[in-house]
Amino acid sequence: MLFDKCLDLYLRLNSHTWKPSYLDKVLGICRLRFDYFKGKNIEDLRVSDVKIWYLTLKDVTPKSKKGYLTVLKGIFDVAYYDDIIQKNPVLHVKPEKYTTPKINPFTADEVKALLEYVKGTNFNYVYLMAIGFYTGMRTGEILALKKSEVDLEKRIIKIRSTRSRFGEGMTKTHGSQRDIPIIDLLYPYVERMHGLYNGCPYMLTNQYGQPYRDTYVFICQSWKPALKALGLDYRRPYTMRHTYATNMLYRNLVTPVQLAQLLGHTSTEMVFNVYVNYLQRQNEKFNRSMSVYN
Repeated sequence: MLFDKCLDLYLRLNSHTWKPSYLDKVLGICRLRFDYFKGKNIEDLRVSDVKIWYLTLKDVTPKSKKGYLTVLKGIFDVAYYDDIIQKNPVLHVKPEKYTTPKINPFTADEVKALLEYVKGTNFNYVYLMAIGFYTGMRTGEILALKKSEVDLEKRIIKIRSTRSRFGEGMTKTHGSQRDIPIIDLLYPYVERMHGLYNGCPYMLTNQYGQPYRDTYVFICQSWKPALKALGLDYRRPYTMRHTYATNMLYRNLVTPVQLAQLLGHTSTEMVFNVYVNYLQRQNEKFNRSMSVYN
């Protein structure tokens, strides 16, 4: 059986179970990254073939390569489970070690400067920045938030879905569905946005009364100009989440367990690997004048 046939079967058997964003990613990988195998009989392909193909991937990160291997394994699995091949050669190819990129959160002064700078601009952008810095919500979760999921009396935000250019769907994981508190600093922003009537159930809507598809307009019209005006290095809006997490830990406002719950992580692994490690590297801020035992 040709590799191409197994690839087609892999997509037909699995695509209905994937989120639109992941399907788009897999389709791109299959279209651009497997020319080495196309036109060949899958039963003739060996571990050495997969290793040679892997060595040709020089224009992408180890994380992307790992994703390619995952898709390739799925294609070979189709042949394996149909008894066309006796073993899956991808299982014998060890991916490169992936190191989580270092985060570069904003300082407390930079956050204050950003929020001050956007005052008086489109309130949608002010609100998005405030809720990002004061809750650590993912930008897709902010875009998907509905007024019915905001309880002003109990000061709770219920996160149940996310939005992207592929539409609206469930949160990243089941653990991402969570309730988070509206702190005092955030409350005025949420209260004002909640009170704006536009006939749409979403908290954040465009001039047409529709929810935003993604953060493209926000980045172009507010985020980039603010960073440039304040002389700050460019960082993605996702950095608001990193900033919230590191400041909550640095100021001892929450424990790692509590932070994991607020961020929607099912365990503290991400908190320790990313945020605790980041704080431990900031030795220049260590209080060397402290009295340990007095």
